[in-house]
Amino acid sequence: MRTAYLGVVFCAALFLPARPAGAQQPNVDFAVSGTSTVRSWTCNVKGVLKLTPGTGAPALPGLAGGVQTATLTVPVKDFKCPNDEMTQHLMDAMKPDQHGEITYRLERYVVTGGRAEATGALTINGVTEPITMPLTVAPASGGLQVAGTTRLDMTKFRVDPPVVMMGLMKVGPQIRIEFKGVVAP
Repeated sequence: MRTAYLGVVFCAALFLPARPAGAQQPNVDFAVSGTSTVRSWTCNVKGVLKLTPGTGAPALPGLAGGVQTATLTVPVKDFKCPNDEMTQHLMDAMKPDQHGEITYRLERYVVTGGRAEATGALTINGVTEPITMPLTVAPASGGLQVAGTTRLDMTKFRVDPPVVMMGLMKVGPQIRIEFKGVVAP
């Protein structure tokens, strides 16, 4: 019997390998969660959200000129799941040697108070699809706190849900992605 969907829970901190000199440090917690015929699961990683302040774009809390560009980049090989076997199944499905990053590029947004609806292009496994998701935005020490979440079908991105134990355990195709972090413009 399929387990009920469980929401994403973020890890407080992840230890990632050192970044090359000059590379921007991860500033966003990113998680993917879903269900299988056995249990719910969540895998976490830290990503980088870069934004360029705008001039004349819709205002955001702490950014009167809004945002001109925003790109979220997530390194697939750095995902960590509850155990090494789950992490390996994720790597087998995501093929990080072929498609090393998940990216989201903002195309437009609409602001209502501390909420925004962002539309952009999400690229997973080399497949790009338009995605619209609700965001919360708030001023934060040193920048702007941004959080977003959406559900999607991983098969639309040519990711085959893992099937293990000779088919006894199957991962469902519906997943939830969530991110949260503070960005300094």
